[in-house]
Amino acid sequence: MQNKRNYIWLNGDFMRADMPVIGAGNRAFAYGDGFFESIHAYGTEGKHLDLHLNRMLNSMRILEMTPPPFLTLHFLSNEIKRTLNKNRIFGSARVRINVYRNEGGLYAPTNDEIGMTIQTDALEQDFYPYNSKGLVVDLYTDTRKPINILSPIKSCNALLYVLASKYMQQNNLDDCILINDQNRVAEATSSNLFALKGNNLITPPISEGCVSGVMRSVVIKLAPKLGLKLTDNQPIEPSDLLNMDELFLTNTVKGIEWIVGLRTKRYFGVISKRINYELNKLTFPDQFKDGFSG
Repeated sequence: MQNKRNYIWLNGDFMRADMPVIGAGNRAFAYGDGFFESIHAYGTEGKHLDLHLNRMLNSMRILEMTPPPFLTLHFLSNEIKRTLNKNRIFGSARVRINVYRNEGGLYAPTNDEIGMTIQTDALEQDFYPYNSKGLVVDLYTDTRKPINILSPIKSCNALLYVLASKYMQQNNLDDCILINDQNRVAEATSSNLFALKGNNLITPPISEGCVSGVMRSVVIKLAPKLGLKLTDNQPIEPSDLLNMDELFLTNTVKGIEWIVGLRTKRYFGVISKRINYELNKLTFPDQFKDGFSG
């Protein structure tokens, strides 16, 4: 959905989105020296912000960036609210925060201070809509995702995801499942992957190279309340997916998307729909009080 008003927050100031915002020397542009955070907002309120802030701070620690003292939960919430109000977005929105090391140096930086941008886009549907038509996916094996200290970070270097998404487009798929350098299941192009076998809910551990997703963490906490037994510490072989009852993806903006097909295998979407309902109930409690059904 295109907004008539479109401003970008840049280190506390607002800039028109159609005007130059960063220079050629920006380290995220020049070296991929940065990361980003995607957040679902509703009514100018960022959702699950404590988890997002913790992931941002952890990413800065791994990348040896210096977190500014003002980067608190209150600050993050207030600046997201200011940006959404500036752009007059009051329903559901995608908020993207870019964090980059400040200019200076070549590969070796001259300082570890950071800069930030906040971008917002209105979403067509409020809350976490459950896809009525299941996704058709396949494995992407042309390039493996390496397992290392950088794997959990949503890095500004996203070439692997770009190539996987190109493969998705070329093969008329809805998404791709990425394989790590040990030839095991990692994640999808912009989501974490979950599988269901009976009442067992299974997801690849972070040690397998997947992004440390906020929605992944939320679903993991929801699982026991729904009578599901969680397994998040065992690697998953690609062939294991063909023996599952359900597959679904989790994404902080979209919530849960169920998968109907992996190659010739077909899946149900019963339990994942129930999880999505509970996810909406947890994230948007005021709307449920007014009778929202999810």
